Parts: sequence; structure tokens; C-alpha cells
Amino acid sequence: MKKIKVGIAGLGRIAHMGHFKELLALPEKFEITAVCDNAPERLDNLPESLKNVSKYTSLDQMLKDDNVDMVNICTRHREHVPMALEILASGRIAVVEKPVAVSVKEFDLLVSAAKNDPQKLFLRHNRRFEPGFTKAKQLVDSGVIGAIQYIKLNRSVGFCRRNDWMTMSEFYGGLLSNWGPHIIDQALQFLNSPVTDIWADVRNVISIGDGDDLFKILLRSKSGRVAEIEVTGANTLPGREIEMIGSRGTLIHNGKDVIEVKRIDPAVELKKLAPHPENPPLKYGNFDEKLYFVEERYQVPEISDTVLWEHLWNTVVNNVPFPVTFSQAREVVRITEEAFKISGFAPMQKFLS
Repeated sequence: MKKIKVGIAGLGRIAHMGHFKELLALPEKFEITAVCDNAPERLDNLPESLKNVSKYTSLDQMLKDDNVDMVNICTRHREHVPMALEILASGRIAVVEKPVAVSVKEFDLLVSAAKNDPQKLFLRHNRRFEPGFTKAKQLVDSGVIGAIQYIKLNRSVGFCRRNDWMTMSEFYGGLLSNWGPHIIDQALQFLNSPVTDIWADVRNVISIGDGDDLFKILLRSKSGRVAEIEVTGANTLPGREIEMIGSRGTLIHNGKDVIEVKRIDPAVELKKLAPHPENPPLKYGNFDEKLYFVEERYQVPEISDTVLWEHLWNTVVNNVPFPVTFSQAREVVRITEEAFKISGFAPMQKFLS
């Protein structure tokens, strides 16, 4: 069994809270052999199990290490593509955190660099494998609430006047570039057909930096489904994370371990009826039929944070197709870029193609 030797570029929160923990959980498939960061103090602030890895202050130095097969890019957003290009040029595997690019033009440059060996470029849309999303997708695909009409996806990161680099446009910061790729990717999976129309509003409400902390995007697909996406850092009373409206019922997920469904009893047949032109009774409703509903609760499965890495390993070692394709990731970048254009959010206009 091949073990992939990994270098981590950038030792901030996503490295510590995500990559370290997830890769260390798969010791038979991955080994972290090197790290790099331009802040020397971070090189000494590593998990105990990584104290003896090779440490570098630049990516260039780490790429000279023959004990590195793959490099995970965990740095600031605008560094993702330049670093990935350097990693690919060295012949190594590049794993790019989101946002994978700050524009479609930049994304196409990245994919072009990997055209001769596409299995050396991986795009980390890890929330494609979130338990709540995964279960909701399984349920709606089974037809449990009929033909899907509206998809509502909401995320709140709390009410916080955030003031780190992630809020600054010069680093391509803000929630649309940070959380947006995750939720846009989920919406595209639910829409299940090409997007034909986009509407967006992007705002800075309470953030200290000039990046956005509240955005809403509406997507309409060729199939007629509509997805509403809202992500905010300025909501003290957040609502449901997922709400799906279908022709036979509704599905909701509150971000916990249960998905709730209320739908017309499957035994009830919706017969073809004609409307009445005369004045109706002084009550609301349809008096020609009686609908019966069932309420169901579905347990959200426990899904390991390592799923994406197991897919990646299988692609590298066994040539199994990776579930996050370049075309899917490109569409996420395109919609992000279009949302900034449509909204006219001034601080980000300098990045648009």
C-alpha cells in the first residue's frame, strides 16, 4: 500500500484544525514529512507527533526536499494559484484549499498547468462530504419530497466584528471567498443542472476589514430549480442550514444530527382536479380532496473528516476518479466572480476577469 508523503505550506488555522488532524487519522495512507511557513514561530508550534518533521521558511525550500510527494496549500487566498503552479512545475501533487482561484482566468491557468497530468491537482471542496448535506442529497435524490422547486442554504458564523486578514480585500478576504465556495458547491450539487441565471447582493455590515460579511445569491438552473444561498457573520439569530421545498413536501436541517421531513403520505394520490370559477366557501382550502401528511426524522450519519483524503489517495494510488472535478470547481469560481460583479461590491472589483 503506497503511503503519500505530504508537505504542508502555511501553518495557520486551517492547517491545525483541518489538514493535520485529518491526515494524521490516516497513517497507513499519508505521512506528513515537512512543513513550511514564513513566520518562524509557527514552525515550533506543531502537534507533538509532528515535532520532528522537516521545517522550512519558504515553499521553494520545501520543494527541494525529496521526501515530499504532495503539498497542501493552506496559505492566504491570493497565494493559492501561484503556489500550486510552482508545486506542479516541481512534479509534485498540489492540493489547493478554497478558494481555489480568485478568478476564472486564474483558474483556467491552473488547470492548463495540470493538463498533462491532471491527477496531480486536487481541489479541496471538503464540505461536499458534510454529513447533513450528504444525507439531504440522498433523500431528495430518492424523491422523498417530490420534484424539487426551491433550495435554501444558510450559514451563520456568528455575530463578530472580525478584524484579521480574512476580512481584507487585498488578501481576497470576506465571506464570499471564504465560505462561499463551500455553500455554492453544495447548491450546485442540489441544482443538478447548469446554472442559467444569477442574482447576488454582497455587503459589509459589521466587519472591521473592507471585505464582505453578508451575502445572498440566487441561482436558477436549466431544470427550473432555484437555489438561495445566504452566508453571514452578522446574524444573532441564525435559522435552518438547509430547507428544501418539493412538490410533495419539505425537508429541513438545522445543522444538528437530524433531518426533518413533512410530506404528503406516499399512499395519497394527487388526482387531476379542475378549479371552481364560482365564489368559494368562506374557508380556505380545497374541499374536493383531503390530504394526509407524514412527519419523518432521519438520522444524519457520522461521516469522517477523512473522506476527501481517502478519495484523493484512491485517485493517486488506484486511478479512481476524484469526485470533485475541474469543471465543477470552475463553476464555483465563476459564480463567485459573477456574484461580485453583479453586486458591484467595490473592494473586490480589482480581481474580476
